[in-house]
Amino acid sequence: MTGTSSGTGSYVETYVDFEDPRKQEAVGDINIEELRKHAVEITIDRERLHPDLKVSQDSKTVRDSADYNHTGDEFPIHLCAFGAQRFSSGRHYWEVELAQENTPPKNYWLIGVMKDGNLTARGKTGFTPFYGFWFLYSDGPNGFEINTNPSVKLSLTPRPERLGVLLDYDDGQLSFYNVTERKHLLTIKTKFSGSVRPLFNPGAGDQSELRILDCPKPEESAADSSQPLLSNNSADGKAGLPDLGFS
Repeated sequence: MTGTSSGTGSYVETYVDFEDPRKQEAVGDINIEELRKHAVEITIDRERLHPDLKVSQDSKTVRDSADYNHTGDEFPIHLCAFGAQRFSSGRHYWEVELAQENTPPKNYWLIGVMKDGNLTARGKTGFTPFYGFWFLYSDGPNGFEINTNPSVKLSLTPRPERLGVLLDYDDGQLSFYNVTERKHLLTIKTKFSGSVRPLFNPGAGDQSELRILDCPKPEESAADSSQPLLSNNSADGKAGLPDLGFS
């Protein structure tokens, strides 16, 4: 299934492609170890932190401040934290923990990437691919959405406890994975320009924090790898990103 977002500005048409749960078994589990060969260390940019966010000393954990009083039913989209790292080519992978021990998975969060420099405050309508934002977010009982315009709603079951993110800058793809279930969730397809940086939002009122993890990197380097990201081979025998059936 796909959704689109387009505009007349500097960003090209964006597509969303996500897995039909009925086809998951046939496609096969995702090879998480292969994804982790592209792992990079991600930290929160403390110098550009929203005043209502609290970040750990190692710049890996972020949550809403105890003093923050969120009003209204809309997702607090302005509570964004930015990764300190910037990317303008290549593949880059990171994982985010959305549930700590003895706590339920987070209900509210936002994870993706943004065009570097788009740090000014804006309303929800400004957080779209047209303005240089690409992300998946969870809005509690309202479910999960992709920030296309119009937005794409989807159902993710079970609720992710650990989310994997693969940025393929050169191919214009941002893919999300349920690491615990070893499943591909969706891929946003677009064309990036300039540098982009990771984007995080812990939402408000959750018991669990949002934590960026240090991925264990396999001994074999990504450059030497010839294994596909799926545990079973695709029909044409090609390695690399899963074939999502998108032309």
